[in-house]
Amino acid sequence: MDNETRNLSTQLSEELKSVLEATKISQFKGDYKSGKRLNMKKIIPFIASNFRKDKIWLRRTQPNNRNYQIMIAIDDSLSMQENDYGYFALKSSIVLGLAMAKSEVGQLSVVAI
Repeated sequence: MDNETRNLSTQLSEELKSVLEATKISQFKGDYKSGKRLNMKKIIPFIASNFRKDKIWLRRTQPNNRNYQIMIAIDDSLSMQENDYGYFALKSSIVLGLAMAKSEVGQLSVVAI
C-alpha cells in the first residue's frame, strides 16, 4: 500500500462520514417516564417535587453509528483485460475498502460481473 492510496482513502473516508447518515441508535437522550438510564440532572427536581415530575429517564433515541452494506461490482470482461484497466479497478476498490474501514461505515463486498 503506497502513500497515494493511503491519502486517497483518508480523503474518501472524510467524505463518507459527511455523506452517509448515522443509522444505528446508540446514544441516550430525552426525558421519559421509563428508560434505561437516569438523567442525573432531573433527580433533584424529581425529589423536590414530591416525586411528581417523574420524567427522569434517558432512552436510546439519538443515532450516531453508521451501519451500511455496500457492494462493489467489478467488470472482468475481455475489454477490461485488453486495456489493462484491472489494475485501476483493484486500486480503486482498495481505496474504497480502506476508506470504509477508517470511517467504520459497515460491510463491504466485491463481486465480479
